[in-house]
Amino acid sequence: MLDRELDKEIEASSFCIYGAGIVAASIYTAIKELYHKSPLFFLVSDFGGRGGTLGEDEKQPPELDGIAVKTLSAWREQLQSRARTGASDIPHPPDTDGAGIPGFYLIAVPEVHHQDIMDTLLTLGFPKIEASQVICVTNALENALMEKYYSSRQDCLTVQSLLSSVRMPETGDRKGIGSGHVESKDSQIAWHDRSRPSVQIFQVKSHKDKPLHFLLPYQRRANRGYLCPIQAGAALTTQVIAGIQDDMGENISVKNRNYCELTASYYVWKNSHADYKGICHYRRIFDLDEEQMQMLLAGEKAGDWDVILPYPSVYYPNLASEHSRYVSESDWQAMLRALEETAPDYYEAYKELVAVGERRFYNFNMLIAKAPVFDDYCAFLFRVLERTESYVTPKAHERADRFAGYLGENLTTLYFLKNRSDLKCAYAGKIWLT
Repeated sequence: MLDRELDKEIEASSFCIYGAGIVAASIYTAIKELYHKSPLFFLVSDFGGRGGTLGEDEKQPPELDGIAVKTLSAWREQLQSRARTGASDIPHPPDTDGAGIPGFYLIAVPEVHHQDIMDTLLTLGFPKIEASQVICVTNALENALMEKYYSSRQDCLTVQSLLSSVRMPETGDRKGIGSGHVESKDSQIAWHDRSRPSVQIFQVKSHKDKPLHFLLPYQRRANRGYLCPIQAGAALTTQVIAGIQDDMGENISVKNRNYCELTASYYVWKNSHADYKGICHYRRIFDLDEEQMQMLLAGEKAGDWDVILPYPSVYYPNLASEHSRYVSESDWQAMLRALEETAPDYYEAYKELVAVGERRFYNFNMLIAKAPVFDDYCAFLFRVLERTESYVTPKAHERADRFAGYLGENLTTLYFLKNRSDLKCAYAGKIWLT
């Protein structure tokens, strides 16, 4: 259930959103549609990055959906200028120059930055901000708000809406979801107990991963018995950190510096024979517990969905410029050329989606899908990326900048947007571990 205090604050007060990235844009969209209210402005740090809202390579947008994006220093200077002219007595409503004082501040950035931003806001001095005026969009609150938003839309299906009508099987009828009993032998996976649906949801790990510092209550929720660790980029190191490595069987493990977690997706595509396949990350997993997964994969709702995706992120003004955050224009044009040559129907779909101003985006290359869907998606994805490699400059083997992984997010989005009328796509929350 959405936090009642946030409900009350949104209804009663003016507010600003601290953030201008994917979390902030998605939270803004949900609030605008659900409550018919908008922030006075978006607030960001002066430098972006850690403690702010933008990635190190991202540029601060001047506005988001027509609403100003202000840096802390620019906003304070605006207020101080108004104070010097005696025009700072309007406490909450927006003024003609947009310098209104928010009733509360909604911090909508990844949770790892919350404390730094809270400390910054509370020590500003001018304007004076109290702790009671700051609401942090935690991982749980973000999921709750996204669920409320997407479940209210006629064109969307959410996992929680599916689960809300599920009748759990009697204890004696519960057979589990067929995961966990996996062995690697001669670079192949041996699957057990074919009397029930088999599922392999892999959690991608790397020997370069930094230790996780869990934010409670996520530590306990992060332990999912159905997740199977897989080591990505195993061909590039002698270290072994998981029982299954992405250099077993048919693989592209050596491309990990450019493909990131997608080398694990390739491995699953080529070597897994499970009825359901999935990929998530060591820092990002689906917010689904064991019982919920059992209901979705082996219960009465197993036939009511084809793929589970994270709640879509929202980009403004649309997806046309989304790629510019992390991908060079030359790489983007190389991908579009490869797309037109290898999948012309998807190329036409891309142009149509951009033309109508599509804003939904599926981040993180995360999904759980029935095997035919997972395999078809991967066939499309890697066909386009392989052709793209032949066109990029510098050549793919000369670089290690994760360009293919970033392009993969765009192609993942394109695949499921194009096929949304044919596939039952269910949205679920994610746990963002730090």
